Amino acid sequence: MKKVHWYYKFLVLFLIFFSMFFLFNKNISNFVNNSSYKYYVNSVFTPLSSVSQNSILNCRAAIKKNNNLQKKVLNNNSLEETNKSLIEEIEILKKTMKLKNTYTGYKTVYAKTINRNRMYWYSTITIDKGSKDGVDKNNAVVGIDGLIGIVKDTTRGSSTVKLITNSDTDYKVSGVIKKDNSTIVGLIEGYEYPYIKVSLANNDKDVKVGDKFYSSGLSNFPKNIYIGTVKRVEKGGYDLGNILYVEPKQDMNDINYVVVLSNK
Repeated sequence: MKKVHWYYKFLVLFLIFFSMFFLFNKNISNFVNNSSYKYYVNSVFTPLSSVSQNSILNCRAAIKKNNNLQKKVLNNNSLEETNKSLIEEIEILKKTMKLKNTYTGYKTVYAKTINRNRMYWYSTITIDKGSKDGVDKNNAVVGIDGLIGIVKDTTRGSSTVKLITNSDTDYKVSGVIKKDNSTIVGLIEGYEYPYIKVSLANNDKDVKVGDKFYSSGLSNFPKNIYIGTVKRVEKGGYDLGNILYVEPKQDMNDINYVVVLSNK
């Protein structure tokens, strides 16, 4: 077999190198176009240039098309999530409006949560109704699933609601567990996520896991508002009453619409 001479190899390498340089250097390209080598160079490199330009254009078009498709998918997903959220909010609002039929002895003021302190998430919320709407200090506040809290302060257009999960020592909500032959009274003492802590006056052996805990009707709270279910019972220290861990029915992380129960 005949060996390829070194100058043929050199010529091939030179043409390849020159072709790459020619494609990416406008000045060299202009030089070649204006020289006597134009015919030879173009005959070798024009196909390469055409392929390169077409590849770049096709690549750009594919990227643009892919970006457009991604934007459409994101927009569709966002629209679906928005619609789902609106439907859920409407359902909650409908259920909240029906609470008027439950608390017939009170004037019901419908309100929406407008602020919540992230540092004291389980302490208070601010609602968009105030004294001009008939809201007074110490009015009870309920949600679709039970007791939420009590109005602490009110202005003309808004009110601060202290939640039942608040751990303030000056804020005690009284509740009861009803048995066939007795009523067991307890006080909400604090909150250990996800349970409300309730202290009893004694180590009542009748309290069981699964018992229902309701408002007692004392203070400013209406009677028999459902609060939650007993999930754990512990014996209190120093011969004090049992400690109940009650899971609230109302989701205390998600309080949007509420009803203020006013005596007016």
